[in-house]
Amino acid sequence: MNETAEMIAMLCRRIKIARIEKNLSQQELANKSRIGIATIKRIEQGESITLQTLIAVLRGLDELDQLNNLLAYNEVIHKTAMEQLKRKRKYRTIKQEKVDVLVENDFLRSKVNTMRWKH
Repeated sequence: MNETAEMIAMLCRRIKIARIEKNLSQQELANKSRIGIATIKRIEQGESITLQTLIAVLRGLDELDQLNNLLAYNEVIHKTAMEQLKRKRKYRTIKQEKVDVLVENDFLRSKVNTMRWKH
């Protein structure tokens, strides 16, 4: 079994455990979630679940805040990471290449103007 399938199976087991802990039958959870009982049975057997169905089941279990907590946590991490990048940019110095520029007088003094081409 691949990692994704294992995660789905674990999620389905947790849904079943939450239903049992809340003393709900499969039919009651199906009614509260507004999905079919066959879907609840498939979920509890570890079959794949869509995001829409997951949200419906979490709503039926009164656990929708669990998904919200996950999203809020990721949002905080993302904002913190972005702030750290911004901070680093403020302190980063840009290295400028020094270019020797010949001033007009320097060119006249140089040996370049005294060179002769061979024919």
